[in-house]
Amino acid sequence: MQQADDFPAYIGIFVVGHLLAPVVIAMISGGVSAWATLTIILPLAVVLLLVTLQPVKGAVIGFLWWNGIGAFRQERRSVAPKDPE
Repeated sequence: MQQADDFPAYIGIFVVGHLLAPVVIAMISGGVSAWATLTIILPLAVVLLLVTLQPVKGAVIGFLWWNGIGAFRQERRSVAPKDPE
C-alpha cells in the first residue's frame, strides 16, 4: 500500500471549504441563524469530506506514481533511448 500522507485530506478540506463557503455566506445573509447554519453545514461538511477523501487519495497516489515521486521512483523504469540509425 502506498502512502499519500496528509495531502489528500488537505485537498479535501480545501475543496469542500470552497464549495461550502458561498452556501454559508448565503445562509447567514439570508437571515438563517448561526446555530441553524452550523447544524446544517457541519454534518454536510463531514459527509462531503468522507465522500471525497478516497477519490482524492487515489488521484494523489496516481500523480505520485506518474511522476515517479517518493517510493515510486524505484518502480518506474526509464525507457532506454533508441540509437538513431
